[in-house]
Formats: sequence, structure tokens, C-alpha cells
Amino acid sequence: MNSTTITIDVNTAYAIRRAARRSVRNVRGKIYKTRNHIRAQINYRKNMFRQAAKKRARTMILSIVAPYPENDIDIVSSNYSNDRINAADGNFFEKYSEIQCKQENRNRLDSQNQDDDHYEDVHVPPSEPENFDEVDSSSNRLLRWTKKENDFLYKISLSAIENRLGLAPEDEDIPSNLLFDYVKNAFCIPDDDHNVLLLESSSEQEALIPILNVTVITANGLEAKDPNGFSDPYCLLGIMPPKENTTEPVNNLADNNETEVDAKKNKKKKWFKIKKKHKKHKKEKLRDKVPEQAIKQTRVIKQNLNPVWEETFSIDLQDLQDDIFHLEIWDHDDDSTILGAMRNINEVVGMKGMGRYFKQIVHNAKNTDGNVDDFLGSIDIPIKDIPSHGKTNWFKLEGKSQKSKAKGKIKLQLHLGYRREKDEETEEEVEDRMSPVECYRCILTRFIEHELQQMGNSNRWDGTLNRETVYILHQLAIQNQLTPLNFAYSRWLAYSKAHTLYAMDYRFLHSLLKTIDEQWKKSQEKSDQSFTTKEKVALADSFDAFVKYCIGLLRKQRDVFPPHKKNVSRLEWLLKCLQHLQALEIYKKLCPAQTDIQSQIINGIQEGTVEWFHRIHAFSEPGTTKDGDVVAAMAGLTNTLNIDLIRSYKYTGKLYQAMLQIDYFSIAYKSFDSLLGEEVIDLMKGVNERLKSKATDSTDISTFLFELYLALKDFLTFRMYLNKSDAEALVLANYHKFFKRAVQNWLSLAYAKAKQRIEKAVELDQVRQVDAMVKHSSSAVDVACCFGQIREFYSKLNWPDVEESYVFVTKITDDICQAAMFYADIIHQKLISKGYYDEEGQFDVTDQLCIAINNIEQVRRSLGVLPKSLNWDKLWLSVTKKQGEQSSDQCKASLEAMLASADDDMMNIIARVAGRVGDKMRPDIKKFVFQLAYTPVKQSLDDAITPLMLYLDKNLITLNEGLLRSNFDRILETLWQVVLDEIREQVIGEHEKGPEFFARLHSALEILIEFFNADGKGLQMKELMNDDCKTLLSCLVTNKSSTEELIVSYYGQRVQDQLSMVKSPYGTLDVICYYNPMDCKLFVEVTRASNLKALDCNGVSDPFVFIELCPRHMFSVDPQKTKVIKKTLNPVFRQSFEFDVMAEQCKQRGACVMFSVMDHDLMFSNDLEGEAVISLESIPGINMQGSCSQQVSLHLMKPVQNDEDQTMFTVMSNRHGDKRAADFVKKRYHAIDQAKSM
Repeated sequence: MNSTTITIDVNTAYAIRRAARRSVRNVRGKIYKTRNHIRAQINYRKNMFRQAAKKRARTMILSIVAPYPENDIDIVSSNYSNDRINAADGNFFEKYSEIQCKQENRNRLDSQNQDDDHYEDVHVPPSEPENFDEVDSSSNRLLRWTKKENDFLYKISLSAIENRLGLAPEDEDIPSNLLFDYVKNAFCIPDDDHNVLLLESSSEQEALIPILNVTVITANGLEAKDPNGFSDPYCLLGIMPPKENTTEPVNNLADNNETEVDAKKNKKKKWFKIKKKHKKHKKEKLRDKVPEQAIKQTRVIKQNLNPVWEETFSIDLQDLQDDIFHLEIWDHDDDSTILGAMRNINEVVGMKGMGRYFKQIVHNAKNTDGNVDDFLGSIDIPIKDIPSHGKTNWFKLEGKSQKSKAKGKIKLQLHLGYRREKDEETEEEVEDRMSPVECYRCILTRFIEHELQQMGNSNRWDGTLNRETVYILHQLAIQNQLTPLNFAYSRWLAYSKAHTLYAMDYRFLHSLLKTIDEQWKKSQEKSDQSFTTKEKVALADSFDAFVKYCIGLLRKQRDVFPPHKKNVSRLEWLLKCLQHLQALEIYKKLCPAQTDIQSQIINGIQEGTVEWFHRIHAFSEPGTTKDGDVVAAMAGLTNTLNIDLIRSYKYTGKLYQAMLQIDYFSIAYKSFDSLLGEEVIDLMKGVNERLKSKATDSTDISTFLFELYLALKDFLTFRMYLNKSDAEALVLANYHKFFKRAVQNWLSLAYAKAKQRIEKAVELDQVRQVDAMVKHSSSAVDVACCFGQIREFYSKLNWPDVEESYVFVTKITDDICQAAMFYADIIHQKLISKGYYDEEGQFDVTDQLCIAINNIEQVRRSLGVLPKSLNWDKLWLSVTKKQGEQSSDQCKASLEAMLASADDDMMNIIARVAGRVGDKMRPDIKKFVFQLAYTPVKQSLDDAITPLMLYLDKNLITLNEGLLRSNFDRILETLWQVVLDEIREQVIGEHEKGPEFFARLHSALEILIEFFNADGKGLQMKELMNDDCKTLLSCLVTNKSSTEELIVSYYGQRVQDQLSMVKSPYGTLDVICYYNPMDCKLFVEVTRASNLKALDCNGVSDPFVFIELCPRHMFSVDPQKTKVIKKTLNPVFRQSFEFDVMAEQCKQRGACVMFSVMDHDLMFSNDLEGEAVISLESIPGINMQGSCSQQVSLHLMKPVQNDEDQTMFTVMSNRHGDKRAADFVKKRYHAIDQAKSM
């Protein structure tokens, strides 16, 4: 088009241009304002209609799906049993489930009963066995005495009562008549004999002489008497005669202790002085008071103020009530002459020593009788104040008179006792045989027996004696001067003997062992004579008898120590006794040939285990020879052994290991394995032969074989506690091989029984309400439970062999899949027989339809747990390790294909039934969609879509009430696809339709999407926005848009294509663009092009650039072009162009500058080299970013026609009478044709 150039005055031209621009801006502003107001009103009304329709749709669909549980109900896990179905096959599967439950409950209850307080009342015998082969216990009496021996010991007991020694505490002072009565009852002495024996005992008392045993231990803080600052102390001790003490008060023993500071006042001391022989009258006077032979003297400790003597003396007593023990400490001086004293001047130390030195010289000068020893202090102790159990204490020293004082204290140990004059001994025959220690032991044994007879055996005795017994035994011990070792020896012999006949607390026996060990070690340290030869023999015999008896108990420990916390404690202390006894030095010395107690215990455990097994085996043997009864008895025996092993591992084994380092569990387990293995091998060999020859009914015996298998499997689980070599050498290590034929028979029976049960379940089908809104029938539950029982059976088998287990797993998987398909076919046939697929008649969604779909879905789900319940993963790993990864992959593919095939078949049946629902509802949906599409424009969208939504709402509510969630979703997907198909049919119809038609369908489709989604409670958006829905939405959006909107969308897409290009085979175009907001001018400079395609036959091109502002309906400016550059592929233009445009125009969506690089031809039409676009909004200056320009390299692109463009061009081509649409389509088709010809 040619333009006419008019030459006018420059100022006038500028004025005209400014006026024109102002007018254009004012007109455009009014147009924009009016257009925006109209668009806002239209959008507001559309949104109002859409919100109302969406709200109504949301209300409808929420009323449908609101009752849904979040997850489907899983009826497989329900505890369900249909007795009528179970009885049809004789409770075939339930028998195995019952065996499994019984096996689990047996182990669980046994574990719980370990700590039940009432367990002992049921299982623990009332007392321990009295007789063992190792112990001679022919009588229930501890000792069998003759009458003479019994009377002799009885008189000794009476004598101990009559001749009590020492001061007894108030709570221990028992009247003699009570003591006599107790002894009389203990020895079973009649009253007449008692009186006679009491007289005899009293007549023999003259032969008993009371004595005081004094141990002078040490002194502390004595006064220094010698010039060297020390003393040479020694002690003189004796008993003051009664006649000298009748009127003078003496010290009480209770007042002489470590904490006493002040002595008693108004006391007069008595002391001993050793006189020289030439003063005979003095010596005689002293001998009259205390005979010289009665005075005891310790050794002299040189130069010491804290001497240690540790010397023991025995002093005869005359009167236990009036005698007073007297002790003096003296400082010994060797030389009594003045000359001798002067020789010691070199030993003087300090001023105090010099004073003592001169005092000693004066003392020697005055002393004419030769006694020059210095007095250091004394003590007086009344004999009657000495306790019966003796006294060890510190006593404060006192001076000669009240005016004199003594320093220091002394530590003494005092004990009372008796000794017998040898020439007055009676009953010589008895005494020759019984020492005091033996007498004490015999009397203690008699008292123990009496205590046990009085107490009975209701409780296990801890060795506690009553007051009378303790008192009499205490008097016997002190009167016979028994040492602590004698006391410990006697108690051990008596109580260890009693232990063989009565149940005793092993804590007490353990304490006796510790005591005798401690006392023996003390006697060894003091080099004292510990035992006589006779006592050593007796002690060795008691040790040996104790060990043998305890090992006898351990042999029978399952009866003696049942698994109760009290009995476990008793066993623990018994083992501690054996452990401690084995470590005793005295035991090793007295019993050198019997010190290996550990070996004896191991032998006892082995023998006891074998004996117990044979006893239990004999008890469990059936009364018949039928295979079922024999197998059941063997299973019971194995379960009994398993319970014993559980107890052994949890309790007994830990005790043996901790106490004696004996692996009790391994010993018992290997013994059981050997014994049980022999029995099982013999039994299963005969059973398998009869199964092979069909001589026995496999149906009857299979349950008993399964029970035996489970029992043996539990038995073999304990081998994990053995070492590797022992575990591999077990007789029953490959126990499962005995049951291979039995398992094969069972699987064959199981498949046949399962099909039989499925047919019966469908025949007796009843509706079951699992959830408030979900229905199914009883047949689905019966079938699912049947499959679960088959899976549980194999899970409990836990078959060890990999190859055989794969065969079993394949068989079970195939059988269950086939049975599931069998059930689905039966259910589907029932629908067909009810006329579900008939074309005649009205279609209604019924409960029968919903229940059929639910049943098939429920059974299909039961197949999904097969991989986990049959341990496929574990099987793959085992096959991989044994046969390689390739074999494992083949096995896995085979099983997965089997499961997938069954799943697909069942899904096809469900899909077929669900698809039939859509087919039945399609005519009605088609009718309502047609009404929606062709409703008059004046009618609102809400009114137009209401019939369709009410129809869907009614039918979906019925489906929702009766279907599982997964099945309901399948129906929703089917109906959604039907709705999309019908809307698409209206879109592609032959009727001429305007944008308003498509706008209504688009809004309706959006409402329906929200209806089926229901805020996420219906179909998910991913399922709704499938490819069909996306295509339909895109088509509707395109058809409802105006021509201007389509053109704008087209150029907007071209801008995005330009931005996404990183490289082009058609070359590049360099341009500079910027906008001057002051002058409202757009400046475009085309700089150069590079690497263009050669479009002429001479291998080059004649390029020029065509510049156009697009879309054309937005801009009233004409396009411009550059000059033609001849014969080049890299032309340099460097031409600038101006366009008068408003900034608001440039900011509109889709506004852009299009550069078309052309090849100029003289004879033909110009060829297109390529196109490039740049968004006006991105040009500097448009958004007030200044006018700084930069060169931009644009990749050239060829116009192509994609699916979206094709749809757009088709829509605009169908708009007859729309010149703008026709021109745009024609222009773009021309450009596309030019691009194709390159």
C-alpha cells in the first residue's frame, strides 16, 4: 500500500501530531475503561453462577461420600466362623487352626505360670523324696541310740541346766522347770525315769569344777616407771577367796568398759606382792589369802607402754556367786641394789626421767625385803557379773587406794566353763566313745529332730530353734568349753544329717559351710589342733553324704524343684552350697578323691534326664496301636519336652551356668534329642510306608502329623542355644524330611476341601453388614478365612528346605488363585442368571449388584497378602544363595505372573460389572447433557445443570451405600468417563455453535469436576484430569474464546517459544529495541543477521527484515522493513525504525514485535528465512526502566502447526463472517506453507 507524503511547516506538523496524540490517548482511555467495566460485569455474573452451581454440586456429592470410612473394611482379619460351612467338610481347616492355637497357648501359659503364686500348690510335691540310692536313710530318725546312750545324753542335758554358768539377760533367763520339761519331751523320757536320772545327774555334779578362762590381750596407756620413759609390764591374776570379800565392795563388770572414765568410789584394793624367802611370815600371810600356785603370771614385755600379751589362763573357781577375779599390772625391775640402779644413769631420758632415776635410787635404798617392782594398776571383776556368753572388753586400771591413781586400761576376754576331775569320771564306756564335742552334736541332733517333729514339714525349715533349745545348747557349749570350730563342726554334722530327711532352707546350710570354713582357717592361722582323727572322719563322711544326697536331688530336680520362683531360689542356694563346698580347703584336704563335684553333677544331670524321659514316655503311651493315637502321643511327649526345655533355658540352665559353669541346657537338650530322635525315626518310617501304600487314612492322621511336626519344630528352635558343632550333629536336625509326603497329601486335600467349601458358602450365602454403609455376603468371609487358614498352615510349617519350600509355595499360590477365580466365576454367574446383562427392562442399582462386586473385591484382596504371608522375600534370598540370582529371578517371575494373572482376571470381572453400570446409565446421562448444552441462553447455568446432577446424585447414593470404597471409585471412574464422552459428543456435533455454547459447557464441566472430587473425598484430581478431560477442557477453552483472545494467546505462545530456544539451525537476528515514554515512541534497530539458510540457487540469499507490531488489532501502525542485502548469508543492516505506540498498549498480554527475515525474489514471491519475536513488555522503557538499549540476539524459528494451533485455526476458520479471524488464519497458513517449501 503506497503512502502519500505531504510537506508542511515543521512547527505546524509537530502541533498537529501532538494534538492527534492527545485525542488518540483520550479515546483509547475511554475505550479501555468501558471495555474493562463490561468485562468485570460479565466475569462477576459468571462467577456468581459458577459458585452457586459448584456449591450445589459439592453439597450433593458430599452427601454421597460423607459416610465413607477413611479405609475399606478388612473382613479377612475378623474373627469369624460359620459352623454350617465348617461342618460341610468335617471342620478340616479348623482342626489345624485349633492345633496351632493350642501349641501357642501351651508355650505362653507355661511362660506365665513361672511366677504364679498358686503354681506350687498344683505341681510341687508336698515334700522332697526321703530315699535316694546314694544315701542310707532307712529310718525317719536322725540317730538310733540305745537306752543307755539316750539316758547318758539326757543326764548331760540335765546337768547343763542345773549347773548354769554366767549371767543371763532377762529375756533369756528361762526357769529350770520349763527347761526340764522341754528336755524330757525331746528325749521322750517318762516322769519316773526323769526323776531318777535327775538325781543321778545331781550326784555327779561334785566331779565338775567351774573355771574361768581368761585371755590377757593387751594394755594401753600405762604409766612410765623407768628412767628411760618406759616400763617393763607384766600381769598377775587370780581369784580372791570368798572370806576376804564379804564386806568390801568391788567393781561391777558392767561398769568396766571402754567408755568408763571415773572409777567407783570408796573401794579398797587388794593386790599381790611377791616377797623374798627370808621374810617367811609375810609370805605365809599372803599364801593364806591366795595360794601361790593359784597365781598366774604373764611374760614381761620390755620397754613398752602398750604391751600385747595374747596369753590364755584357766583358773579354778570356788564360789560362782562370791568369787572375784583380781588382776594387777607391775613394772619389772631386774636389779634391786643401789649400785645396780646407778649403773643405769645412761638410760635416763629428759627431766622426768632424771626424777624417776633419783626416785628409784631412794626406793632401792629404803627397800629391805627385795621387792623393787613398781605397781601400775589393778582391776576387780565379780564372777557373777560375767555373762554366760563371755565378755571381751577394755577395763580401766585403778590405784592401791582412793588417794592413788593409775593410768591406762587393759583388754581381757573372759569365759566361764567346767572341767571334770579325771579320777571321778563315771560312765567310762560312754565317755570313751563320746567326747564333749560328740555329745554336743548328738544332743543338738536330738533337739533338731524334736523341733521338726513339732513343726511338721509344711514349710522348709531355716534352722531356727526355740528359746529353750538355744539356751540349753549354749550352756552345753560353754560348760564343755567348745571352741567356735567345735561349735561349727557340730552344727554342720547335725543339720546336714537332718537335711537328708527333712526339707531345709539351703541358705542356712550355706551359712553353716561358710562358718566352718572361717573357723577352720582361723585355727590354722593360730596353729591350733583343729579336729581329732575321729572328727575328721566324721566331717569327711558328712561332706560326702551331703554331696551325694544333693546330686540325688538334682537327678530328680524336675520333681523336687518345680519351676516356681520359690523352688528356683532353693535350687540356686543348693548349687551355691555345692559351689562353696567345692572351693573349701578343708573339703579338699579331707576328701581328696571326691573334690571333682562338677563331674558328679554332670553325670547326675545326664542320668536324671534319661530317667525322667523314660518315665514321661511310659506315661504318655496310648492304649491302642492306631497310627493317629501313636502320633498324637508322640506329639504330647514332644510338647512336654519343649516345656521342660523352656524352663531349663529360662531358669535352671542359667543357675547352673552362673554357679558351677555347667551348661545344663546343652546336656539336657542333647539327651532329649538322642532319645526322642530314635523314637520319632521309628514311628515316622512306619507311618510313611502306610501313607504310601494308602494303608492308613491320610485325612484322619494328617492333623496328628501336623501337631507332631509343630512340636518338633518348636523342639528344634532351641538348637540356637547350642554351639555350631553340637547343633549340626543333632539326630533330629532334618526332622522335616519325615513329613514331606504328609504335607503333599495335605495340600491336595486342602484344594479339594477349599472348592467344596466355596460351593457350600455360595449356596448358604447371607448378607452381612460389616460397616454401617458397606454390605457383603457371608460367602466372601468364608472364602477369605479359608484362604487365611491355608496360609497360616504353611506359615507354621516354616519348611527349612529351600527347593521343597518353593514347590510347596507354588502349589499353595496356584491353588488359592484358582480357588479365588472359581469363586469369582460363581458369583458372576449368579448375576447373569438374575438378568443383570439383559437389555430389556429398566435398570436399577440393587443391593445384589453391590454385594456381588464387594464379594469379588474382598476375595481378590485376600490374594494380595500371599507374598508376605508365604515369605516370598525370604524364599528369594534362600534360592539366590543356593542356586544363584538367575534361578531366583525365574522363581519370582513365575509366582508373580501366577498372582498377577488371577488378579487381572478378577479385576476384569469387576470392571465388566462396573462397566455395565455405565452402559445402563449412559442414555439418561446423554439426555441430560444435551439439555444442558442447548438450554436457552437466558436460563442460568445452575438451572441447566440441575437435572443431570440430581440424576447422578440419586444413583451414586445407592451405590455408595452398598459398595466398598474401591468398588465405588471404580463406578465413579466409569460414570465420569461416560459424562466426558457425552460432553465431547455435544462439542463435536454438526450444529453451528457460538462461543456462548462452549462457555456454558466449560463452566458445567468445571462444576462436574468438583462434583466428582467432593473436596478430595470422591475421585482424586489425578483421576479426574485424565487425558480425555484435559483435551476436552482445552477444546472448550479454545471454542469459547473470542477471536482477539485466540490471536493474543497465539502470539503469547510464540513469545514463550522464542524464550525457550537456545539454538537455531536457521540463524540469528541481532536487534536493539527501546521505548521513549516522553515521545511515546518505540525505537527498533535491526543490526544484522547471521548464518542464514541459502534459499537461492547460487548458494546465497538476498535477505531483508519485515518488522510488525502484533497482534494487529492492538496497534494502528503499519509494518516496516529494511533494505535488501544482496547475495549474503550474514547481512548487516544497521537500520532504525520508529513506531508511535502507547505504553499501555505494549503492556497488554501477547503484545510483541515480530521480525520476519525474508529472501527477496524478483520473479517469484519472497521466501521466508525465519521468524523471531520479542515481547514489548520486556523492552527497556516500557515499565519506566529508562531508555538504555542493549543488543539482543534472537534465534530464528520456522512457523509450524502443532495440535493446539490446529485447533485454534480450525475454530477461527469455522467462524463464518469473522473477517479478522479469516485474515489471521490465512496469513499464518501462508507463513507455514512458506516454511514447508524451504
